[in-house]
Amino acid sequence: MLTEQDIVARIHQVTVTRLRVWVTQGYIKPATETGQGFSEADLARAALISNLEDELGFSEDDVPVLLNLIDQIHGLRSELRGLVEAVDDLPPDVRTTVRLRIERGRRG
Repeated sequence: MLTEQDIVARIHQVTVTRLRVWVTQGYIKPATETGQGFSEADLARAALISNLEDELGFSEDDVPVLLNLIDQIHGLRSELRGLVEAVDDLPPDVRTTVRLRIERGRRG
């Protein structure tokens, strides 16, 4: 687990206050009940938020919308991965039929 100080030390423009605001806003959800333990995923999310605001110029009002869209993309990727695994478990003839239908759907 990472501490607030670990996050601040690893992401140049993040302060403890800023990190706590993101936690309060629900952008980052620490792993422990005390709210002090952060994962590597939390570190990456903090870096993303900092990058969105500081490097790309998005406003604080834009951040929740962008995070929601990114979370949706990750969720869809996970679901798609599960679907691909399920298709791979099908008999070869059924797998071929599914893939042909998908290709036909792409063409419209």
